[in-house]
Amino acid sequence: MKINIVITLLYILTTPFVAFSQKNKYEYKHMKGTLGENINVTADLVRVKNDVEGNYEYMFSERDNDSVLNYYGKMIELNGKIYKNDSVKFKEGDSEDFTIKGVWGVDFFNGKWKIPGEDDYLDMLLKEYYPGGSLPFKVYYLKSDKKLVPSRKDSPTASIELVFIYPAGNFVSSVVEARLKRNIAKSFFGEGISVNTPVKMMRYFEDEYYRMYDKNVEDWKKLGGASFNWEMIKKMTVRFNSDYLLCLKTDRFAYSGGAHGLENISYDIYDLKTGKRLGYNDIFKENSKKALTDIITKKMIKSEKDKSIYFVDTIAPNENVYVAGNGLGFQYSHYEIAPYAFGLPKVFLEFDEVKDYLKPGTIIYKMATRQ
Repeated sequence: MKINIVITLLYILTTPFVAFSQKNKYEYKHMKGTLGENINVTADLVRVKNDVEGNYEYMFSERDNDSVLNYYGKMIELNGKIYKNDSVKFKEGDSEDFTIKGVWGVDFFNGKWKIPGEDDYLDMLLKEYYPGGSLPFKVYYLKSDKKLVPSRKDSPTASIELVFIYPAGNFVSSVVEARLKRNIAKSFFGEGISVNTPVKMMRYFEDEYYRMYDKNVEDWKKLGGASFNWEMIKKMTVRFNSDYLLCLKTDRFAYSGGAHGLENISYDIYDLKTGKRLGYNDIFKENSKKALTDIITKKMIKSEKDKSIYFVDTIAPNENVYVAGNGLGFQYSHYEIAPYAFGLPKVFLEFDEVKDYLKPGTIIYKMATRQ
């Protein structure tokens, strides 16, 4: 299904600025295909200008009597760049090298995947596809900046950049559509947002950001012209979008003075049959936290050296849960369990490690137990 592209038209009070439409520069693709001759792959990729971010997962099959069961393997994160003639190169995870190269087409990717440690490649062919249980999205983009005091050359500035993705069809019902859109908007923009068109919500959020910045003009004057620059970056991508289960990832960066800005990564999991956001208590059994704490602690604190890193002796699960086809993870924020310099810790647990603690009958339980 071809994704329509929406480019936000921005008017900045201090300096007029227009973001002109660029065909296929802002899009989301849910893709399925093959790696080599017989490895099935599912990918979720978001393009903003010439940057592409997302992931792909292997799909495996096994025979159970007369039926074939499909299940997911490891999810691999991707970061890519699109060059002239729509050529694209991807890095996997934290790799410094490009491991996937190919062509970014209108509704396909055709390329090569480098076999680790070898000079050989496997063919990789993906086609944009939205089977039942997955959703297409539109991508909305906004970027602008503004002086705190327009009349002064030495005025500090604030800048904002937003990448917002919004569902674009294939709903079970209008009720589910309304609920899902409301939940996604509130997660990205905050509880105070009035759910409207994506462009209007982005403009409102931008206006509120600059309104808060303008309030600080007197503080800046009292500081005698010291730096008072602000920056906000908020970008949404798709972590998982299959089997009536959606997981969205939001990366945030904010700087409003001080030694450094603060980063944050949050996840939202949605049941696409109901539009409901699934929290910790919707996924895990009651009284499961002790068992999960033991599992997480053993995975993250393996030595005396590790113990010196963390603020805590045991690491409990938190509410920031994400899902992949083969398991669940927990994302922690700065200072939550470790010093700022340690970054944003996370831990991933495969379904075999946690399936005994999942709520029976739920969509994630059925995925974990291959029902």
